[in-house]
This record gives sequence, C-alpha cells and structure tokens, in this order.
Amino acid sequence: MDRYPDPDVTELAGVLDRRLEALLIDGLLVVGVIGLLGYVGGALLIEGSFGGFGGFLVAVQFISPVVLLGYQTVFEGYYGQTLGKRYRDIVVVTEDGDDCTWVAAVVRNLLRIVDALPAFYLVGVLVAYVSDEHQRLGDLAAGTRVVNVDE
Repeated sequence: MDRYPDPDVTELAGVLDRRLEALLIDGLLVVGVIGLLGYVGGALLIEGSFGGFGGFLVAVQFISPVVLLGYQTVFEGYYGQTLGKRYRDIVVVTEDGDDCTWVAAVVRNLLRIVDALPAFYLVGVLVAYVSDEHQRLGDLAAGTRVVNVDE
C-alpha cells in the first residue's frame, strides 16, 4: 500500500458516494474481523451453546466501534487513507493539499462520534453538504478534506 498516494487536490470527493462506500467497506472489514474473533473467543470462554454468539454480540457492539476509530486514525495518519478509501481512490489531505498529519487524523476521527449523531452520520452528512469543500465537522476541526487520488 502506497504511503500517501498523489492527491488530486482540485477534485473533492463527494459526500454520499465514494466516502460513504469507503466507510461501509471499512466498517464491514472491522466488524467482520472483530465479530469472528468475538465468536471464537465466546465459544472458547463461555459455557453453553450461546457462548460463541454471545461473544460475537459483545465484540460487535462494544469492541468494534473502538477498533474502527483506532483503525481509521492509524491508517489515515500513516497512509492518508484507510483500505476502504484506497479501494474507492480517495485520500485525506490538509486544506493546503499536504499529507494528513497524525494530529489531524486523531482530531477528525474523534469527531466522528459527533458526526455520527443522532444516527447514520446525519450531522456529518448535513455539515458536509453545506460546507464549501464537503467537509464534515471532523474535517473542519482538523483542517482536512477528502479528495480523489490523482490517476
């Protein structure tokens, strides 16, 4: 995986197309891995036939959201993009078009919690639609934007 692919700073990523698809890919990847580990752990540690499924439920509900935030922060801080963003050819950059910094990655991802309110990223989507550069709250606070990769 390339570290910081060349961004096309003139072409912003849309709000509900590539960005949403990338988020879904990342979410399914994390939930799948954590859910599988939770199922196996539950089957090994919890007695009875409910053990595996119980472990799966706990992992998906309580562990996956934390892991997803960490995964997004680490990948965006190091690579400028998650695996989902890479697949959809988009990258996070600063407002000046430079590589995303670690501080910016932490800020933009911590504010995902607010962007996701009240459900289905409603705050983030609405803010991205009204901002000039399709920035959600996390992007505005971190000074970042999401652009297409230069092909």
